[in-house]
Amino acid sequence: MEVLLQLLIGGILQGGIYALGAFGLSLIFGVLRVLNVAHGDFLILGAYATFLLYSTLGLSPFVALALVFPAFVLIGMAVERALIRPMRAQTAHEFLVASILITLGIALAVEDLLAFSMVQPVKGIDYSLAPLRVGGLVISTLRLLSLGVIVLLSVALHFFLQSTLQGKAIRAVIEDREGAMLAGINVLAVSRNTFGLGIALTSAAGVFFISIIPVEPHMGLPLTLKYLSIIVLGGIGNLPGTLLGAVILGCSESLVGFWWGAEWSLTVAFVILIAILLWRPKGLFG
Repeated sequence: MEVLLQLLIGGILQGGIYALGAFGLSLIFGVLRVLNVAHGDFLILGAYATFLLYSTLGLSPFVALALVFPAFVLIGMAVERALIRPMRAQTAHEFLVASILITLGIALAVEDLLAFSMVQPVKGIDYSLAPLRVGGLVISTLRLLSLGVIVLLSVALHFFLQSTLQGKAIRAVIEDREGAMLAGINVLAVSRNTFGLGIALTSAAGVFFISIIPVEPHMGLPLTLKYLSIIVLGGIGNLPGTLLGAVILGCSESLVGFWWGAEWSLTVAFVILIAILLWRPKGLFG
């Protein structure tokens, strides 16, 4: 029983990390109708940025987050303006296909750049904190703190979308892009800001990812697949469903990894994706 609880706790944290990235991908697709194939690669970029801040300046992941998040907001805005917006004049189908090809190119470029620039794989951040012991359970304090920050970020995102003018504009564009334009909402600005926010969310996931898991340059595309599985599981545009879907995937990976090996984690994502598409195409909560 203690082993099971330990695995579930680890799976919940893993799910929280997945949720941050999946939130970003869901928002980007909802507002821009862009399937960002490079989404997982921005997580890896965020992870590498965190490692560099730690190794050169000695900044903890929690301090690094305050620098990484706004930096990737700006990076995301620049990518949207330079590479995504010029394709907007195409038909919806052509735009979707073009966005997939453009973001796939970004993903491959990022992976190759990281592979050539990093002398050796990054094994993670050795940021040792005394573990928390509860009965027979031993819980990583770093993981617990990371989960707490992830929960705070999720609550802040919910508040932003529900209570701010920009958040309401994002929801309006997700609901009806043409109607939002007729209502006077600056859809281009909302698209730019949403892409920046989505990229920043997955970079924030990278901050916590490297704290617990070694990273290497070619992890991005498998992570994007996992994000897609989570979004399909929770329902496109359904953030509470996305959170639950992420926790389900994280716990499933934790259990499968313990009994059959970590190499099966991507298979779990594939199985969940195919099963949900066949059973409930709109997702469990869609």
